Amino acid sequence: MRNQQNCCSCVFLFSLRGITGMASPLLRRWKLWAVVNNAGILKGISTELTDIRDFKDCMDVNLFGVVRVTKAFLPLLRRSAGRIVNMTSLGGRVAPCHLSAYSVSKFAAVGLTDCLRRELDIWGIRVISIEPEPFQTPISDFGVASKRMDETFASLDPAIKEDYGDEYFNKFRKFAEMYASYASDKLYKVIDDLVLAITLEHPSKIYRPSENIIRQTIAIIIQNLPTDILDFFFKVFMYFAGAPVPKRAKGHVSSRN
Repeated sequence: MRNQQNCCSCVFLFSLRGITGMASPLLRRWKLWAVVNNAGILKGISTELTDIRDFKDCMDVNLFGVVRVTKAFLPLLRRSAGRIVNMTSLGGRVAPCHLSAYSVSKFAAVGLTDCLRRELDIWGIRVISIEPEPFQTPISDFGVASKRMDETFASLDPAIKEDYGDEYFNKFRKFAEMYASYASDKLYKVIDDLVLAITLEHPSKIYRPSENIIRQTIAIIIQNLPTDILDFFFKVFMYFAGAPVPKRAKGHVSSRN
């Protein structure tokens, strides 16, 4: 770690509104140790059933929020040779089914993190990506997700509702609840990696918080599978997880099997 006599660690919580104007005056007397981009939202389900506004909202928070905060603090980080810690996601490396808007925004956030790391190395700024598997946080709360699903289903075009069928929507709720149950309650795993990313003199470029070593190993293997094998893995997983099939798609599923 840097000599604490030469660097004062301060933590500020800013709203994005007015952040550019607030940053420099407040931190003019200190060296900025780290900026942590932790804000995130999850909206929408599968692509066809997700309103374009949900895609925009996810991108605005999960990607452009990171861009705004990072750009606001870069002048201070360049002076201090500090670091940027971005809370991304396993969903930014592997695209899960039925989380399109979220996954697209997290893939973009991971890409941005890679760009920043390579661009800012010349300034001595470290850029770290924290990519957790699902953990039990408000973003994964099924009660909130269930309410959003009801609103999404209610707003769909009647023709789409007919193609998917009522049975699909009823089963999808149960599938989503089961999916949410996989979220780990060991949130301290994320906090521990976040602390390491902020405090170590030579942190890892990527941290992958996971409930245990087995799940972490599986996640790493999945990230490196060939596309055809990964698609087959998801197909098998969705089948055994009881993912619903739209009414009009059942004939297509049968013919391909």
